[in-house]
Amino acid sequence: MTLTQAIAELKFKDDQIAELVRQIEGQNRRIEELRQQIALFQRRLYGPRSEKYHPGQLFLESVLKESQGATPEEPEPTVTVKATVRRKARPHGRVAIPDHLERVDEVLDLPDERKVDSETGRELVKIREEVSEKLAWKPGQWFVRRFIRPIYAHPDRLSDKAGIYVQPMPDAPVEKCKADNSVLAMVAVKKYVDHLPLYRQREIFLREGIDVAPSTLNAWAIEAILACAPLYEAFKKDVLSRPVIFTDDTPVDMLKEGLGRTKEARIWVYVGGCGPPHRFFDFTEDRRKERPGRILANYAGFVHADAYSGYDHLFENYARIIEVGCWSHARRKWDEALNSAPKACTEMLLRIRELYKVEARIKGEKPQLRLAVRQAESVPLIEKFYKRLTEISAERVVLPSSLIAKAIGYAINQREALSRFTTDGRLEIDNNCAENAIRPLALGRKNFLFVGSPRGGKACAIALTLLQSAKAAGLNPYEYLLDIYNRLMSHPVNRLHELLPSAWKNSRR
Repeated sequence: MTLTQAIAELKFKDDQIAELVRQIEGQNRRIEELRQQIALFQRRLYGPRSEKYHPGQLFLESVLKESQGATPEEPEPTVTVKATVRRKARPHGRVAIPDHLERVDEVLDLPDERKVDSETGRELVKIREEVSEKLAWKPGQWFVRRFIRPIYAHPDRLSDKAGIYVQPMPDAPVEKCKADNSVLAMVAVKKYVDHLPLYRQREIFLREGIDVAPSTLNAWAIEAILACAPLYEAFKKDVLSRPVIFTDDTPVDMLKEGLGRTKEARIWVYVGGCGPPHRFFDFTEDRRKERPGRILANYAGFVHADAYSGYDHLFENYARIIEVGCWSHARRKWDEALNSAPKACTEMLLRIRELYKVEARIKGEKPQLRLAVRQAESVPLIEKFYKRLTEISAERVVLPSSLIAKAIGYAINQREALSRFTTDGRLEIDNNCAENAIRPLALGRKNFLFVGSPRGGKACAIALTLLQSAKAAGLNPYEYLLDIYNRLMSHPVNRLHELLPSAWKNSRR
């Protein structure tokens, strides 16, 4: 072998070694990425759900001395109505009302002035009574409301049905239903507030001597709620009139008709800011970008969102819709990457905590003061955060799909949206308002598993709108819904705003 050949062979082997080293380094990075993902999955399954900082992280607080002040420790942030023809819901199967229940008689008689014939002035004759029973409920007790309605007729037309006079039955969302409004409201609250599915409710009813067929109970839950659709539209109008909206969505399984299996549908929440804590929920059969667009296309104002790409076309195509980012989501990315890069991630988490300390001090203050404090304190903190982010990005080589790369990418891509809250005192630092609003659905989903149809999904959205808005306003959701059922069918459609929780609450002071 000549010297030239030996040198060439050595160079070839060096190239092979270099290639193998590159492969090994790439495989090691991939192994580390997969290890991070496994650690994250294990943490989600078995570890604490809180993103609070651990004592072991505090050794890095010295890097933030320039941004710390004598501020108190921050607690973890909590995270025209269209005219509608109101149709009463279809009646369903009969329910056998148990004989052992107490009967409470209520006489629904005509007023005295209506017991006289308007043409002849002669007094009407009582010919019989009509008795109707409805299964009723009050906390801790079942009973029966027994409606006794005297029937009157003109003395000369006793056999003429056209001459019959009788007081109508009280308003009810489901026509000719054997369940009283109190039962309909109780069933809805137990399902959508207490997360008690209908089959469990039926088991409880059976133990109390009340036998209601599953199909009938399901009809009670859905039909009564769907009758509230006009009021639901009033909620929607109120929320979309606000200058600030918080929105989020969550999956829910829907049974596919005729296939015996489920598909993933979505429930979206829209919370109105700068006013009463009303919110409305929207059910869709998928998560296409057209879904939030259908709700927000005509909106003008600020929208707090979580960087879901489905909102991008709204922010890009409608200048009147302004995106506000979520620092809670940004923080979560760093928290998830904590095990892979403890020093860098802890430092960035502590920097985010400084922003939340500022927010804790100005919580509940007037927008003008919040804006001034944010401009003086939060803006410099954000600038330092991104300066350090640039340094961290230059210091390390990471795979694009690694957890820390995702944290870095999220913060960079969302910089403008994440800084938006410093430009207007009405805005919030995060989207936790919407996340908290949709959390009850996540709890209920574990119990009732799926919605049976698009119609059931619509009923779910209406029920959540009414009941969660009532809870947010500090109302008893059962008392609120019962009063809505008692009044809605005869309430003027142009005054439905009077039944929104804030107005309802004020009317009872």
